[in-house]
Amino acid sequence: MAERMTGLVFDIDDTLYSRQDLFVKAAQNVLGVTVQDPSEFVRIFYAKSDLNTAELEAGLITTRECNGWRFEETFRELGLPFTAGTGVLAADAYLELQSHMSLTDDMKALLSSLAARDGIVLGVLTAGESAHQWNKVDMLGLCSWIPRGNVIVAGDVGVSKPDVKIFRLMEERLGLKASDMWMIGDSYRHDIKGALDAGWHAVWLNRRGLSVDGPVPDYEVLTDEALVGILRREF
Repeated sequence: MAERMTGLVFDIDDTLYSRQDLFVKAAQNVLGVTVQDPSEFVRIFYAKSDLNTAELEAGLITTRECNGWRFEETFRELGLPFTAGTGVLAADAYLELQSHMSLTDDMKALLSSLAARDGIVLGVLTAGESAHQWNKVDMLGLCSWIPRGNVIVAGDVGVSKPDVKIFRLMEERLGLKASDMWMIGDSYRHDIKGALDAGWHAVWLNRRGLSVDGPVPDYEVLTDEALVGILRREF
């Protein structure tokens, strides 16, 4: 009898690496002020992100324009001083900071262990503009552990999380059924509920300690260290 395979599918942003601190640092660098409540800045920025992601993935706006608008809307809501165009400057500063991003040593070790494990297939399912997300795949060196064909970027396929269709596409890529699939991500709405609605299992990296009403993931962790620990233990 063939060994039963398990698919472990990772989100990229704020899952394989953390970008929250980069948003705040970029804003501070451009505005020349200290963000007094970084967690509130991140909360607002992410709320704004939900409002223009569809336009980004449809190719109607660039990643630079997308993030520029998100920054300015966050500045406005927090009462931070800015002028027209400051958001785009912050987006550029964020991109420069992001160009130096990398996986933690623990995450590299985890991926190496999982990639070598019989019965485990790894994948990536990420939202965003095609070129921008593929650049992250390359900068993080993800194809050292995850075959390029096992990476799905929403901007390439015309559908995004939490739509069940993109989870079905990933099942086809990996050749697995829903009950053998696990989603590991930070967004409850997009990664976790989307996966659970598709009949997958899920591990939620709840970095901001959010409380939500809805289906309960198999595991919930708050930190990178806890995420690595649970994946090492369970898989």
